[in-house]
Amino acid sequence: MRDLSIRGAGDILGSEQAGFVDSVGINLYMQMIEEEMLRLKGEEVPKDESPTALINVSTHISDDYISDDEIKIEIHNKINEIDSEEKLNEVKEELEDRFGKVSEDIIIYMYEEWFEKLANSLNIKRITQTKNFIELELPEELSNNLKADKLFLESYNINSNLKFKYQNKRIKISLMLKQNDKHFLYTFVPLLELIKSEI
Repeated sequence: MRDLSIRGAGDILGSEQAGFVDSVGINLYMQMIEEEMLRLKGEEVPKDESPTALINVSTHISDDYISDDEIKIEIHNKINEIDSEEKLNEVKEELEDRFGKVSEDIIIYMYEEWFEKLANSLNIKRITQTKNFIELELPEELSNNLKADKLFLESYNINSNLKFKYQNKRIKISLMLKQNDKHFLYTFVPLLELIKSEI
């Protein structure tokens, strides 16, 4: 794993891939290597049933912050375990203790991991992300079990710019990105925590 992190996988995944592991994350990278090895052997690649990333957020850890590739893998794995505010703060404090102040990009990366776990626990499969807005669609069962009026009122305290609509038996929640100074994950993580607490 350390060797792959340092040199990449050469031509297995295309042209030279040095540092590729850092851009996609160690778990996905190892899965891609395993699948490509099966293809080269002429074996069937099992259908991936693991959840894929729902949103597009940078998972890069700068060499200026951590230059050692082995330690980067360790930190990626720690971030991948984040599933609560407590765990996020624990990882953040450890990083700052070992490497200094954490950049906003890494904090967003940590929030993304927390968000993904929340979304998967709520069976949220559809999120539309553009440069202008982000919209998540709650599944039909969840939409029908929530008290929409209560959710609407309580979500106002998280971000007054959230928009709700009910379409095809599903609640859709959107946020115009230009109306917000902070990253959308600072809104959607507490929103999903709120939704989870209501079911």
